[in-house]
Amino acid sequence: MPLFRLRLAVAVVSMAVIGLELALRRALSLRFWHHFAYMVISVALLGFGASGTALTLLREKILPRWRTWLWCLALLFSLSMLLAPRAAQQVPLDVHFLAWNLSQVGNVLAVEALMFVPFFLAGAVIGIALMDRPENIAGHYAANLVGSGLGAVLTVLAMQVLSTAGLFTALAGLGFVGAAGLVPWRRASPALTSAGAAVAILLLCWLAPWEPTLSQYKMLSYFKDLEGTKIIHQTEGPLGRVDVVEGPAVRHAPGLKLGCSAPPHVVLVTDGDQLSSVFDCPKREDWAFMDQTTRTAPYHLFSRPRSLIIGAGGGADIGLALYHRSSETVALEMNPQIIAAMTGPLRHRGGSIYLKPSVTIINRQARGYLAATDREFDVIQVPPVGAFAASGAGLYATQECYLYTVESFHRMLEHLSGDGVLCITRWALPPPRTELRALDTAAAALRELGLDPAAHLAMIRNWATATVLAFNRPVTAEQAATLQNVCEQRHFDICYLPRAGDPKVNYFHQLPRPYYHEAAIALLSRERDAFLEGYLFDVRATTDDRPYFFHTLRWQLLPVLAEQVGGRTPAFLELGYLMSVAALAQGVLGAVVLILLPLLARVRSLLSSRRKAAVFGYFLLLGLSFMLLEMGFLQKFILYLAHPIYSAAGVIGGFLVFSGLGSYCSRLWRARPKRIITLAAAAIVLLSLAYFFLLDDWLALTLGRAMPLRFAVACVTVAPLAFAMGHMFPAGLRQVSANQPPLVPWAWGVNGFASVAATVGTPLLATEAGFGHVIFLAVLCYAVAGAISRWLPEK
Repeated sequence: MPLFRLRLAVAVVSMAVIGLELALRRALSLRFWHHFAYMVISVALLGFGASGTALTLLREKILPRWRTWLWCLALLFSLSMLLAPRAAQQVPLDVHFLAWNLSQVGNVLAVEALMFVPFFLAGAVIGIALMDRPENIAGHYAANLVGSGLGAVLTVLAMQVLSTAGLFTALAGLGFVGAAGLVPWRRASPALTSAGAAVAILLLCWLAPWEPTLSQYKMLSYFKDLEGTKIIHQTEGPLGRVDVVEGPAVRHAPGLKLGCSAPPHVVLVTDGDQLSSVFDCPKREDWAFMDQTTRTAPYHLFSRPRSLIIGAGGGADIGLALYHRSSETVALEMNPQIIAAMTGPLRHRGGSIYLKPSVTIINRQARGYLAATDREFDVIQVPPVGAFAASGAGLYATQECYLYTVESFHRMLEHLSGDGVLCITRWALPPPRTELRALDTAAAALRELGLDPAAHLAMIRNWATATVLAFNRPVTAEQAATLQNVCEQRHFDICYLPRAGDPKVNYFHQLPRPYYHEAAIALLSRERDAFLEGYLFDVRATTDDRPYFFHTLRWQLLPVLAEQVGGRTPAFLELGYLMSVAALAQGVLGAVVLILLPLLARVRSLLSSRRKAAVFGYFLLLGLSFMLLEMGFLQKFILYLAHPIYSAAGVIGGFLVFSGLGSYCSRLWRARPKRIITLAAAAIVLLSLAYFFLLDDWLALTLGRAMPLRFAVACVTVAPLAFAMGHMFPAGLRQVSANQPPLVPWAWGVNGFASVAATVGTPLLATEAGFGHVIFLAVLCYAVAGAISRWLPEK
């Protein structure tokens, strides 16, 4: 086979593999509220690791007919990208019952097993190509890396025009193109087989069109069950699928005062559950109903405020600002599909709010916009983020949220005018959790600015929402009286208000005790540390190092929680966290069964080999440390690139390309492998420490720039570290293969096992300890691996 055809096929298959990873993340976001990136990556690594073990054991059978194996596996890979998601959709996995029904753990395993198949087949295709003559392997490896990097970028671009289902179809077609380059078309049997596979792909797409299903507990599923409901507009992009729902029974206006009605509206639904209503309010007076929400409070302190809305959505918060005669309203909206819908098909259904003369819509993330502007605002409005039900169920527990961190609130406070107010609203879900965390995070940001939180904060609530108000200056008696009057007229309860005469606490929406008031008093006094230590939930301020705002469960206090709530304990377990734990357990089990156990067939050669412990330790630490750094950077760059999909494309593509380049260059140096390992380990340790101390400041320089520039900066930023990391594995493998060849399969197996475990374990570690600890653990692993390399086998 001509080298060009083989390398082109390897590049195309590699593109499809990376595209499949990103497509699966989108499909999981639609179905389960969370992208579960760690699970997808761990399954991909498991598939590649298991294929490597299989090729090691079947090498003698594959090599005589390697080309036949190659094109057959490539065809199966293209078909599996259509069949696997369809089959996984039939598994009755319901994450809501994960805490109540252990049978759901088996369903998690079934979904992972089905996702495993295409990655196993792709790993086998690339692995067989790398079994070519030694002088050709470097070129094949380069094709693999270039294809992977291009796949990450092209898949994100394809998401701009293709739906999730269309993306899987396109990837299957791309896989078939790669397989077609390997088929010996002049021979009848391969040609007929390939033609049959092409027909099967076309028939499957035509006769059995596929659409990702949504959980029955997502609001879009609920709306569809209502009589007369119809979807009047649908669009999709990298940031999610947007459905606009209309129907006689479709109503969504959470946070309004009880007894208050909303005007006619349609509901804009993102990824099936994040709701934002589009109200038909052509006149300013029509927005009066929004004055019955807790978010109205700061506007009553100004006559014609300058407003910043973080999350424009369907425009309700813009309408509230206009109702209070905001002189200028800047509204940020990350999703360009929502902006296009509001200024296009929804323009005459309430979307014209985006086109008002005093309104400026900006397609930016909040942190990026604030980093690029020096403007000041009288009111900065942060509406509630996340679906109401999903927030209560803990489905966002392991999802990073850089909007609700000390650093984020600090930046917002810096952009307030002299008398400005930051308004942060959260869903009120007793027992209080994220509401109190928002209060403590705002207090921490004020302390960083040298201000007394007790004098600068207020907190009010109604039946559905709790709003924290952070003032740039101490609350005056006049402001306190105005807010007290606003609350009494609208039946809002005051949780905390300095300089208030006789605030009505726990009066209109009564709880068994004034929990919110007691907690606010404790958090803003010297009793804060004692309160945080004794409270059942973790409501401590979140930071960019540990941005898990929705993770509040304290596992060490679970027995105390169980004693207080009895049989209702599972209702307080965070389902997103449980899903991560289940994925970790099953990933480790799968790595043992599919990667390590098959190698027991060669256990005799293992027992007779020297320095086994050093080899096992070295490659185990490499697998752990590499994925600790990659997953840590993947999560860290979500803030910089504004979304998990963009972060995955930049970080995974960058690490693959530059670590592969380092792997290739490791063969070019004249030094001995052990010398290369020592120098590479030292470089990794120094670079990692430099990133730890300097990365945030470095990225902040371009945080407000356009996405293409930030994407390029992200790739360049990971390049030096990934290049150094790429030297460690091949140099160690050359040392082992030259002196103890029987240990080579075990080195691959142990490394694959560690990579799978670290991929799923890293988010859990970051959730509990923060990214700083993840980086330091990875540095420690690399340092120990460099030291262990002294004892790798020698003749």
